[in-house]
Amino acid sequence: MLPPFPADAPPEAPRPDRGTSFLHWLAGARWETLRLCPPSERERVAVLGSTILIPTLMAFFGMYFFARSRFADPPFLTCLTAASAWATVILGTDRILLATYRPFQPWWRKSLQVAFRFALAAVVSVAISFPFCLDAYRPAIAHRYQTEIQGVLNDLRQDEAATRKSLTSTFQTTHDEKIAQLAPLETAILNSDTYADQKIEEEKQKISADGFLAPASPPTRRLLTQIDASKERLATLQSDQTDAEALHRRLVEALARESNGLPNEFFPEPKKAGEGPRTKDLQRRDLAASRDLDRLAAALTQESTTLASFNSSLAAARLIDRNTLWDSLPERRAAFIQEAKERERTRQEKLARLTAEITLHTQDHTRALRLHDDRYLPPIARYETKIKGVLDPMEETIGLYKVIFLPPPDALQTNAPPFQWVAGLFQFLVVFGTLFVLDLVPIMAKIFSRPGPYDVLVEQSELVCNLNLRAFKKLYPSNARRWATTGNSGHSPSHTSILQTHLFPEPAPPSD
Repeated sequence: MLPPFPADAPPEAPRPDRGTSFLHWLAGARWETLRLCPPSERERVAVLGSTILIPTLMAFFGMYFFARSRFADPPFLTCLTAASAWATVILGTDRILLATYRPFQPWWRKSLQVAFRFALAAVVSVAISFPFCLDAYRPAIAHRYQTEIQGVLNDLRQDEAATRKSLTSTFQTTHDEKIAQLAPLETAILNSDTYADQKIEEEKQKISADGFLAPASPPTRRLLTQIDASKERLATLQSDQTDAEALHRRLVEALARESNGLPNEFFPEPKKAGEGPRTKDLQRRDLAASRDLDRLAAALTQESTTLASFNSSLAAARLIDRNTLWDSLPERRAAFIQEAKERERTRQEKLARLTAEITLHTQDHTRALRLHDDRYLPPIARYETKIKGVLDPMEETIGLYKVIFLPPPDALQTNAPPFQWVAGLFQFLVVFGTLFVLDLVPIMAKIFSRPGPYDVLVEQSELVCNLNLRAFKKLYPSNARRWATTGNSGHSPSHTSILQTHLFPEPAPPSD
């Protein structure tokens, strides 16, 4: 069996102070083992433990900076709690790696531990370096976004102002028209009795006016028809009289020319002067024309007398109609009252309808303005926030890419300056490399430091345990039944006997 500790172990050393004990705890070392080591080894382990403070402090301040830079006005206690939690994670990780790293273990196991710490250091360094770069380039990123957003914001504001002006102008025009219609309806209140009295008074004034003609009654209309017929007959008689007088003059002229032997209208052939058959014929025609004239004159006189009689009767009938109209005014007052009530009802309906239209139109305008604000104001507010430099992490990341790899929008040249990306990458690499190296200080110090007595003592105990486990696994299949029986009787083999049997097996008996 291998002894658990060296046989010549030094006497028990005095316990160190609290600070040194804390450094030993950081290194993952136990005092039960360290007390067997010389003072130089205990000091070496304390120095290794102190290296863990470097990545722990860097993790604390890096996470605090990350939380303060990546969130808008975060609470102090929240940032402090997040930084403390992250520092605790890094401290525990480094402490586990230092406590479990063994100089004498297989190379592949040590490689896995180192690779894990390298990966963690890379992730932490990138997470902290990136906010540093964003903070350094934040003015350039803000200027970049201000230049790009200003044009979009100006167009959006102009569109918003024009749309709002159009909505307000359309609403105001329609509203003014309806208000103009509303005022007369509100003031045109009718009292039926007053309205009837006014209409009666107007009727009286109209009837009393000179030249007023009352509505014709049936007898008056018949009389008017007779007068019209008499006037037509009189006009016909006058026309016939005019034609007869014209014929009489033509005949008289033709008689004179015929007596003198001259051609005339009725007999154009010339003849001798004197009276003849043609002269007698013209005389007979003229006599007939004279008789017609006398008859027409008598008819005209008679028709004129009849027409004058009709006119006298018409005047009397008109007077009767006017008097009848006067007498019917009291009866018409009830009709005027009913008319006033109907007009008042119509006015109230129009007023209610117009008031409802004005209210609905105002509500529609308010709804349209609200939709307009919902459409334009949030984007304008977002762009105004961005143009002031308040950007979310995604926008800052895209802005950093634009600043480093793309030319500015207001630049005269179309291509980015050569090696512009190298300048941006250099700053990131400086911060990343510094944090990366500082994060690897504990594990690298463990790797580059020589194995000491503490490592030998720890490895010895682990070696004994591993050998015992392998020996137990090897002997158990063949001794399981026996160990089960002897274990029940209290005679189970000890780990010492198992290990001795495994390491120093008994020689086989000689064969016959």
